[in-house]
Amino acid sequence: MSQPSSKRRVGLSFLNISEAGWSFLSSIVAVLTFVSAIGGIFWAVFEYIEKKEMDRTKYTLTLIETWETQGYRQAYGELRQFYSTFLETIPVGDKRRADTGGHAMDNLLQSLNRQIAQEPARQEQVREVVYFFNRLALCVNASLCSKETTAVFFNDTVQSFLEVYGLYIDNNKETLPGRGVTLVELSRELNPAGRD
Repeated sequence: MSQPSSKRRVGLSFLNISEAGWSFLSSIVAVLTFVSAIGGIFWAVFEYIEKKEMDRTKYTLTLIETWETQGYRQAYGELRQFYSTFLETIPVGDKRRADTGGHAMDNLLQSLNRQIAQEPARQEQVREVVYFFNRLALCVNASLCSKETTAVFFNDTVQSFLEVYGLYIDNNKETLPGRGVTLVELSRELNPAGRD
């Protein structure tokens, strides 16, 4: 009598999956685990960056509220009105020359400086606005404030303030907060290409 021949399977077999199949599945699981880990890292970094930007925006909005409610905006508005009133006293021909020529504009601003020197209230308003903008500049430079939000809200204000009062600030920098340097840096930071 002969015995039936039995064929033995070579290798490990579980659930009718060969050893090669298990090896392939193991490789797929390893790749998926690696991709998930990398994805998780990228997601964590993204969330961290988003939270930091949200915190910067919140702090910027807090400074905007300070600008609007603690007298800084009012001081700036009064200085704008002071400049408008000053311009009304300038003859039309002199204003036209100031609009077209740098030297004529310097003369006009020197005249404005002489008026400010006679009015301590105006000097204090310039000081207050410079103080606020220095505080804002330090916040942006330390990445505590959002540069984008700051630029949207303050770029035009900073540029026009420096255009009119920059000569006064430069001539009196020793007596002003931050010596006016931080304000000039803020202007460059918000408007790096010098565009409006």
